[in-house]
Amino acid sequence: MTLGILRTDLAASPVSPLAAAEDLLRRGWRLSSLPLDSRARRPLDGVALLQAHPVFGALAPAQIKQLARFAHPRRIARGTALFVKGDPGTALFALVSGTVKIRVPSIDGREATFNLLHAGEIFGEIALLDGEPRSADAIAVTDCELVVIERRDFLNFVQGEPKVAMKLIELLCARLRVAGAREEDVVFLNLPTRLARLLLRLIEENAAAADKNKLSITQHEISEILGTTRESVNKHLQIWARRKVIALKRGTISVLAPRALAALVSGDDD
Repeated sequence: MTLGILRTDLAASPVSPLAAAEDLLRRGWRLSSLPLDSRARRPLDGVALLQAHPVFGALAPAQIKQLARFAHPRRIARGTALFVKGDPGTALFALVSGTVKIRVPSIDGREATFNLLHAGEIFGEIALLDGEPRSADAIAVTDCELVVIERRDFLNFVQGEPKVAMKLIELLCARLRVAGAREEDVVFLNLPTRLARLLLRLIEENAAAADKNKLSITQHEISEILGTTRESVNKHLQIWARRKVIALKRGTISVLAPRALAALVSGDDD
């Protein structure tokens, strides 16, 4: 059964969506295979999501209400592609919860991960502003909640809101600085130092989590971000695990001694 047939089954069912989903489960569907929007969950409040967002939350209540008229709340499941390289840039995305990976695939099947985005971040702004095709893929690493704003609506809105325009300029400048810093890292730093810096940065970005030192990331994803092989990443992680600097479990890395990683980055590690 394809996703299109699944959606048709749900829409055509005379019973509630939850009962229809339960019927599909009895017919062999796993809940994780269903679209996230088809699950029985609370509806998303566009105004509340915008108010909680670092960029849009700075607007006046009347402006947030205006923006909410064409801001579409959306839930997506882990593994969903929001867009792929070459797609038209028709929308801006504001991440409310979850993690999204920005990547570029190569012809031979390899991938380069440019960034891991977390709650409060905006993405898709480059193609939105210049009208050119998407320059990378955006893939949900976890289940996510987002606010989606169409290009036409957003450009009309931002023309009268210089505060939002300035926030976007700041965002673009920050990402240029990050890209430049990563190029410097590749040229001047060895892999252990780059790996330590990445783990420390991920801890900082994970500050809102209950255990910020527990990172939900695979060694494969780390190798994509650092532009190296999984084997090389694993070699250094295993050394640190034996030294009790980190703890490794499937799909997660717990940083037990961040000071030891910081010492390696600063050159004070013996």
